[in-house]
Amino acid sequence: MTLTTQPISEPDGLPGPTTFDLNTLAVSIRDIWAGKLRISSRIWRTSLLPTATLSRMTNTNLRIKTENLQRTCSFKFRGALNAVLQLTPEQRAKGVCTFSAGNHGQGLAYAAQLSDVHCTVFMARDANPLKIEAIRGYGADLVFGDTIGDASDRMEVFQQESGATYVSPYGDPAVIAGQGTIGLELLEDFPELEYVIVGIGGGGLASGIALAVKSIRPDIKVIGVEPEGAPTLTRSLEEGRPVRLESIKTIADGLGAPYALPIPFEVIRTMLDDVVLVDEDALAEAVRLLLFRCKLLVEPAGAASVAALLTRKVKVPEGANTVAILSGGNIDPGRLKSLL
Repeated sequence: MTLTTQPISEPDGLPGPTTFDLNTLAVSIRDIWAGKLRISSRIWRTSLLPTATLSRMTNTNLRIKTENLQRTCSFKFRGALNAVLQLTPEQRAKGVCTFSAGNHGQGLAYAAQLSDVHCTVFMARDANPLKIEAIRGYGADLVFGDTIGDASDRMEVFQQESGATYVSPYGDPAVIAGQGTIGLELLEDFPELEYVIVGIGGGGLASGIALAVKSIRPDIKVIGVEPEGAPTLTRSLEEGRPVRLESIKTIADGLGAPYALPIPFEVIRTMLDDVVLVDEDALAEAVRLLLFRCKLLVEPAGAASVAALLTRKVKVPEGANTVAILSGGNIDPGRLKSLL
């Protein structure tokens, strides 16, 4: 099949659901389009690479979206930048804050640095040392909690006391719209697209991509992947409401969101075609295959999409035009050594 590229212009009269509105917070295809125009000069347009080996192993016509090669080595920079660029002068003066396993913290710290805005990031004490070092390198202040949930609680107190603007890792409409720009790129670079497989932590990436592609091409299937040890959205879907997990245990720290939030939950509930779970062995094997066969360094969270395809947890027809999102490449050397 010949790969063609078609520009996606701002849509009008779109088929299917195009806007989700909850508690006066809206995310729409037009927000994603505006986000693309806002951030395109500062992000890297990552490659969509065909892979004969993984296509054969998954019985699909597979391409991989290399967000592990994005600035800060994660898709998170897109959403963080889109949010920071929309701050008012008053918000800029008081700075931004967030909690993060690492990738969103890096994205927000770098976006803030580029915009001369102060940034404070709250993390778990056992977070990836490389991610901690990178966040400090971008000039952000760091505060630690015993767990990611404790870090989130500490951040809430800080935000209320300081007046800093909280930029959610996955619940902020501007963040979701920024992540959705990946969906527009997929449609431009692979118009024959039929399936998108994407990892889910809090759901900002999955909901942004789903809003983008399904607003323009509602026939495309979008399937989310969670680790068995951090099934935040799976449990939320089962209960019909956003829930908080009591514990998280997974090598995919980037998918270890402690709780679900209303906007991504509702978008995922109404627009994703399925959410599946993968185990730790599958995540580790996907990391190894991407490194040795595709020569791409991808963290376990970033490899979840490939893990789901390799284990057939995702039901994709043979030969289907499929994209797996490689969401990040920030992996601790010690963790990488243990996986190899």
